[in-house]
Amino acid sequence: MATEDDLERRRDELRRIVYGAPGEPPAAVAAELAAVERELGAREGSDGPGPEDLGPGRRAEAAVSGAAAATAPAASPPRRRRLSRGWAFLVAAAAILLVAVGLAVLAPVREALSPPRGLEVFDRPPTAEERDRAREVVVGAHLEARGAVVLRSLGHVVGYEFWAMLDGDQVCLLSRREFFFDWFATCTSRERFDTYGLTRWISVDDIRHGARPSRALPDDIVVASWGPRSSEVEWRVAPGS
Repeated sequence: MATEDDLERRRDELRRIVYGAPGEPPAAVAAELAAVERELGAREGSDGPGPEDLGPGRRAEAAVSGAAAATAPAASPPRRRRLSRGWAFLVAAAAILLVAVGLAVLAPVREALSPPRGLEVFDRPPTAEERDRAREVVVGAHLEARGAVVLRSLGHVVGYEFWAMLDGDQVCLLSRREFFFDWFATCTSRERFDTYGLTRWISVDDIRHGARPSRALPDDIVVASWGPRSSEVEWRVAPGS
């Protein structure tokens, strides 16, 4: 049997539910509170106040409200939840936009970090210098074009400038010592280039002093090569003997 202290604690809990929450309390809770307060009142010798003191009309309303709450459809999501979903969509869209912008910005960087190799150099657009000097290089190297000629600069090595030429099935490595010297051409088929690449042998004695490799002797040889995996002209010093 519940003691008076247990009943008082239960009464306080039920009062918080009935009087502390907005709206009508559940009918079962209101009925239990009335019963607990009646029992406490009987123990104290008087009927305590309870929800039944509001009259039968109020108790009927509480019962109807409890039944309606049990059968009513779920309430629509709060406005805060709808706003949260809207913010999530905006954040996702912003993230996608940042990724797209980042890829566009990183494309030139990626190209610089992964330059074209071998014959891939002919796939990139020509620079202004390459467009302006293409005819000069072909004529200076005394090459007769057999088709649509494509020229790309490979830069400078040991005081020589190097160009690559693609003419149909023919691949050429063109080189010239700087400052008005003659062009030298080494050519091969695309098939042989894919296997062996192209090589230019330059005597150290034919390199101006300011461009000579350090510790190279006059009778040594600079071996300059450009192959299918080369991103630029590669070179090394070999003994002249």
